[in-house]
Formats: sequence, C-alpha cells, structure tokens
Amino acid sequence: MFTSLRSRLILSYIVVISVCLILAGLISIVLLRPFQTRLAYINLAAKALPTTRLVRELSRRGLTPKEIAAQLKEQTQEDETKILILTSGGEVLADTEDKLVGKILRLPTGETRRETRLPYLRGQFVTPEGESTIYVALPTAFLPSPGGAGEEQRLMVAVTMARPRALTFLGDLLVQFLLAGLAAFVISTLLAYLIARSIARPLQRITLATEKIAKGDYDQQLDITSPDEVRHLATSFNVMAQEVKASRQAQRDFVANVSHELKTPLTSIQGFSQAILDGTARDGEAQRHAAQVINDEAERMARLVNELLDLAKLDAGQIVMAQEPVDMGQLLRGCVEKLTPQAGQGGVELKLDLGALPLLSGDNDRLAQVFTNLVDNALKHTPQGGRVTVAAREAISQPARKGEKAPPRIEVSVADTGSGIPPEDLSRIFERFYQVDKSRRRKGKGAGLGLAIAKEIVQAHGGQIKAESVVGVGTKFTVTLPASA
Repeated sequence: MFTSLRSRLILSYIVVISVCLILAGLISIVLLRPFQTRLAYINLAAKALPTTRLVRELSRRGLTPKEIAAQLKEQTQEDETKILILTSGGEVLADTEDKLVGKILRLPTGETRRETRLPYLRGQFVTPEGESTIYVALPTAFLPSPGGAGEEQRLMVAVTMARPRALTFLGDLLVQFLLAGLAAFVISTLLAYLIARSIARPLQRITLATEKIAKGDYDQQLDITSPDEVRHLATSFNVMAQEVKASRQAQRDFVANVSHELKTPLTSIQGFSQAILDGTARDGEAQRHAAQVINDEAERMARLVNELLDLAKLDAGQIVMAQEPVDMGQLLRGCVEKLTPQAGQGGVELKLDLGALPLLSGDNDRLAQVFTNLVDNALKHTPQGGRVTVAAREAISQPARKGEKAPPRIEVSVADTGSGIPPEDLSRIFERFYQVDKSRRRKGKGAGLGLAIAKEIVQAHGGQIKAESVVGVGTKFTVTLPASA
C-alpha cells in the first residue's frame, strides 16, 4: 500500500503530526490542571457570597440551621452543589443532602486564611463515603450556643462541589482542543502532501528519464530547481546521460572503424590470393608481388589486432604497469637512436636535448612505446629538411599546500616543424581511429590508435599528455610524468 516515496513521506508526516498534537494536548492538560482547580474555587466563591447573605437573612428571622438548609435544597439541585452550615470549629449543623450532619470537618485556621489573603476559606475533604470534595466557606452570623449562658458560636456557610463535577472545565476545553487539533491536522496533512509531492515529483522525472535511457533514448536532460539534494542528483544524472550518450556513440564509431580497418586489408588479401588461385598471377614476379601484398596486409591486420587488444586490456585494467626505476634520459636516447635511420631516409634532422633528470618509477617498455610512437609520428609528418626535437627537463610544479614541498616531475616534449594540425582536429587527435590526414587510411600507414594507446599509458603512470599545434609551423606533444620521491 505504502510502496511509493510520496505515500511513505505523507504517512511519516501524518505520524509526526499526530504525535505532536497528542503531546501538545497532554502537556496542555497537565499545565491547565492547576488553573482548572483555581477556576473551580472562584466559581464556588461566586456562589457562596449570595448564599451567605441569604443564610444571614434567614438566621435573623429566627430559622434554625436545618430549616435554612431545607430552603436551600432547590438551589443546590440547580447549581449541582451542596451547602453546609457549620460552626467555626467544623461541626456540621445542617447539610442540604443530610449526609454530614453532626460530623466534624477540618477547616483551615485563621492564620492560614491570612497567609492566602483570601476573604474566604477553601480546601478539600473526603466524605465518609470516600468522595473527594472541594469547598469554599464564609463566616455569616453568630449563633447562640446550645448550652445557653449567653455564649455564641460563629456560624459558617460552606458551598461544596464534588471534584468530578467541579472540573468540567477540562471537558469543555477538550472539545475545543479536539476541534482545533482536527483543523491543524487537516491543514498539516495538506502541507505534508504538497511537500511530499515537491520531493517525489522530481524523482519521478528522473526515473522516467532513466527508463528512456534504458530504451535507447539518450537525449535526456533534466532542469530541476529544488530541493538542493534533488537538484544535485539531477545534475549528476545529466552528466551521466551525456557520458552514456558519448560512450554509445564511441562504441558505434569503434565498430564502424574496426570494420573499415579490417575490410580494406581483407579485400586486398582476398583479391591477390584469388589471383594466385585462378592463375591470373602466372609468372614468378606477379606471384611474388601478390604474396608481398598479402603479407603486408596480414601484418597490418596483426598490428591492428594487437593495438585493439592493448586498448581493451588498458580499459579493463588488465595491463599492470611495472613499477621499476626508469632512467628517462637513457630511454629517450634509445628511442632516438632507433629512429635515426628513418629520419635520415626522410631527410629530417632528429635532435635530442636532455637536462638533468630524476628517476621515475614506471614501466620502461610501455613508456618507450609512448615516445617511439610520438617521434615516429613527428618524422612522418615532417617534410624533408625539417627538424624533430626531443627535449626533457625537470618541471617545477606548484605545491598543493603552502609550506609543502612540490613533488618532482619530468616534462618530455616532442616538437616538429611539420604542417601542423588544424584547430578543429587538435581536440580529437587522442580519439581512437581518428586521423588528421584521412588519406593515410588508403596508404595503409596506420589505424589511428597510437595516440589513444599513448594517452592510456601516460595516464596509467599518473601523468598527462597534451598537444599544441600551429598550422604551417609545427606540432608539439608534451608528456608530464611524476618522478620518484
């Protein structure tokens, strides 16, 4: 029944509201109880004053206390009270209910009355039947003592009320409390519904957008303003949706590029192998040419497959980089020495500029793969008479916190004087299968995976790689790696 977030929020609000109203009612009852008792005494005092005057008048006419009580019975029935006529010593002379005649009641002393600064006596007593009663007593007249001798007794009139009847104020007030509580409950529940809806509705929008993404609709962007937590969730969702869309597009591009890269060599292999089989390549020279093409295309496919495997392993974290001391100066010398013949064939000057370099911890073979690829690309894109410069130095980085020593870093750059990379292509050169020179696909010079692999290897070493280029001037790749502490 209460499975949705909105219903559970509303239910929780209703429970909290109910508990608060009940507690408020109970606390009000406790706080109002002394006030109820005081109000009951005031009510009795208001009834006792005219009764006292009446008793005084009837006593002057010569009526006895019992006769006076008989005349007051009708009044007590209307007021739901009881009237006692008693002496100052507490002896009951008359009772409108004829229950306490002759009993002795303990009344407060005169000193007590002066301390309370009240013109009447008040208190409570328990009747022989066990009934708790409150009373208000006022002196009214002097009554001759039964023994004569001219002595007089002080006559008192007490108006009493049983406690359950005296505290009817609470019952009357409770009805008002219930009505006010019901109104507060209805209003609070309505506000709880609005608050729950303001929280649940954005989450429902996020859920709906998530379901659309699951069905393949990746163009989902949410604009949610409040509350803050849900807005942050929506912002994270938007970022996730963009990344999912980009990932799916990259997957589609990946499949298309792989298919294209494999289709070209397979077509060549199939064509030349068919030429050998059907006898089109009859002489030895034609057969050798066909075999050479088949071998070259097979090597090209092998390189592509190996590069794809490397990328897949790097993405999956299956390639663990070795953590061994690497002399970057020696590594760069080896790369330059290996590619010097290629530079000589192309008429390109290959220059090495090394400074004092600290050791770094990493995988020597993988780092050599990165810089070999960068230098090889620079040589391929530099015309005859140009220059490729490989430079390395210790970089000065800013410390993370003031007063701390900055960690050492090594910065290696590979700069050429080639044609440069257009700005629209510069931001995409690290994408897989992306090639600035689209004609290179047809020439079989690469699949556009070298820079993507280089970026993955550099990042696996905790470093960064970036490219700067000016068309007609040249291109510069910079690799920054953390040195060993």
